[in-house]
Amino acid sequence: MKVYQLDSDYSNSRKKLWIKAFRFALVFIAVLWSVFILNIFLPIIVAYADLTRFGIYPRNTDHLFGIVSTVFLHGSLSHIISNTLPLLLAITALFGNYPKTAKKVFVFSILLTGILVWLFARAANHIGASGLLYSLLTYIFVSGFIKKDIQSIGISLVIAFLYGSLIFGIIPDEVYISWESHLFGLFSGVFLAWLYRKKDMPIYKSWGEEE
Repeated sequence: MKVYQLDSDYSNSRKKLWIKAFRFALVFIAVLWSVFILNIFLPIIVAYADLTRFGIYPRNTDHLFGIVSTVFLHGSLSHIISNTLPLLLAITALFGNYPKTAKKVFVFSILLTGILVWLFARAANHIGASGLLYSLLTYIFVSGFIKKDIQSIGISLVIAFLYGSLIFGIIPDEVYISWESHLFGLFSGVFLAWLYRKKDMPIYKSWGEEE
């Protein structure tokens, strides 16, 4: 009987990547908070100034830039706080486990989710990084099982345990919550996990004999 486990050199290289991944996640979170704080004090300098107006307005060609800018905008303190910790975890896990595809997945998660929201969401101003969060969490979860990646499966189970309730975010409920961003983020994560299913494959070593 053969026993498989992650190659030690491969496993050690992953551990080193996690430090850089955590730093990148911290920088990204710092940018989100900087924009949020700026938007608090901006009206003091410029009357009626509000950065949240740069969100996604579905099917409005004058607001195509919202596909990207929406990620950096949050409407309230509770809004940004609810995204901070899971985003920190998701970004760290993405860049720590999938270094070859992490940048592409990160960028495409923003673009694909934003485009889908712009095309199909209801007429409203959609803001927040929740769509990105749902895409990244879904990508990590699905990729762990597709690639049979032991470490990623472990991370997926932790994510499911800590943030399993996020699945209810795709259900239309409160009018001020962009459930469309959550839903399309989930779709984007599944699609990207399938697209990169053969990339960043874990390296295993085996020992023993088959019976």
